[in-house]
Amino acid sequence: MLRMLVLRLIHYVIALGEFAFGVLKYIPQYELLFAKKHLASKVEADAKKLRKLPLHVGFLVIENEMSYKDLANLIVWSVTMGISYVSVYDMNGEIKRNSGNLQKEVERSKENMVYNDTVSHEIQIFTHSPQYTEKMAVGRGMKKASVHLLSAEDGCHSLVQVARNLSRKVAAQQSLVSDITPASVTALIHDSHQFPDPDLLLTFGPTLSLLGYLPWQIRLTEIIHVPSHKGLSYEGFISSLHSYANTLQRFGK
Repeated sequence: MLRMLVLRLIHYVIALGEFAFGVLKYIPQYELLFAKKHLASKVEADAKKLRKLPLHVGFLVIENEMSYKDLANLIVWSVTMGISYVSVYDMNGEIKRNSGNLQKEVERSKENMVYNDTVSHEIQIFTHSPQYTEKMAVGRGMKKASVHLLSAEDGCHSLVQVARNLSRKVAAQQSLVSDITPASVTALIHDSHQFPDPDLLLTFGPTLSLLGYLPWQIRLTEIIHVPSHKGLSYEGFISSLHSYANTLQRFGK
């Protein structure tokens, strides 16, 4: 009788140990699942802690390989923070040619953003070209944010095109040379791009170069270099925003 009780007790102890081991084995997987998701309320709270938030943030990629998943995360984090305009630039236009891949990754990243009682955003993705502008929308919401995919033809080439148009107007006596001012050039560029000058530009890659990114519009832009966009964590992204927020711009004073 005593032997049976001891054996049964040993059986219960072993069963309890196996159950506890299974629970402990499952918990890290459970935590890992939710660690991959970002609560929109946390991202919005982090944005409120910043001394200032850019209206327009630009991402300049100077890397041979693109990670559309990581670019999509940067876009969704920016939009959730309340940044209204995002531009993504690579010199050769690879991102523009693969805008469909980026759109799919933005949709996935947005699904991983856990919205509680916060208002979701509609992300409008614009692909610019000299002939037309293509627009794609991701999600629906009261708040809208614009993402502009840019390449060299939207940078230096765009400025050259504005200069040519002004020259033609002067030659056709439709405008005077004295009418051409920095303010008038800025207005023409804004009309063609439909977004404000970037407040913050993050450059990704081994080369410290702007590669023709919006040369007219970045005279007051804060530029921060990050080694790579691939695998960039949310913590790394928010760290760059803190650096921007803590920078005092003296505008030449």
